[in-house]
Amino acid sequence: MKSSRRTVLALALCAGLLATGCTPGVQSVSIASGTATQVVSSHVSWSPLVKALDKSETASMYKLQTAVNIQNGNLHTSFTVYGTIQQPNMASIQVHENNFNIAFYQQGQVAYQQDGTIWSPAQPVSNLNAYEGYRDIVEYAMAHHLPLQKMNRTYVVDEYCDVYRVVVPNGVVSLPAFLGGAPGASSAELATHASEVAYVFYVGETSGYIRQIQTQSVGVVDSVGSLIMQTTTIFQDIDNAELAKVQIPVSLVQQLEQGVQ
Repeated sequence: MKSSRRTVLALALCAGLLATGCTPGVQSVSIASGTATQVVSSHVSWSPLVKALDKSETASMYKLQTAVNIQNGNLHTSFTVYGTIQQPNMASIQVHENNFNIAFYQQGQVAYQQDGTIWSPAQPVSNLNAYEGYRDIVEYAMAHHLPLQKMNRTYVVDEYCDVYRVVVPNGVVSLPAFLGGAPGASSAELATHASEVAYVFYVGETSGYIRQIQTQSVGVVDSVGSLIMQTTTIFQDIDNAELAKVQIPVSLVQQLEQGVQ
């Protein structure tokens, strides 16, 4: 059970929770979010999205919520991640899957993971910027002259957003951590399968930040089979020092005060 929980946490900490594979396949998610459904222009400029990504990467703190759904045949896995990030190296993250919860806390080069009721030392994450994982996608798409679609204007959290969609080939991004070592899961091997990944970016019309990112995919891993995967990540309270400041968990403070490592 602990191994399974560490697997989920490793996946949750992957930059941006990127999906791989893909012919768009929509499933329900466990977080209320805006969903754009209509393409209003098939070819638009990349400049507004690049500008929003540039601004988002400079955010000093934010909260994020991510819902992940993965289906392999009759097997279905879903989990939700709630996190608070404070650049450059502070984070508090909770992962909820089925009947158990796990947590991760990092301050500088010190990190702890809670599995059950006990906190244990953990490996700190070198880069906590959840936005940076998407730059490779945007730069790849621009370099290969992939079309950027504009979708219908959509309300997310607390503002209207301009919505952009791009579909990139399979193998551009890595598989989640728990499948990265599987036979047939390398970027080169994934690229041999005829599939794609759809990314949908929601850019706040008032704030200028990327407020939501959705991925939709159906991929094939030789040793696992067909994987249907959808993620939705929402960013909120961006650069709000009152609401997005990372707080050390009370249970961790109590454990350290008792001298338990």
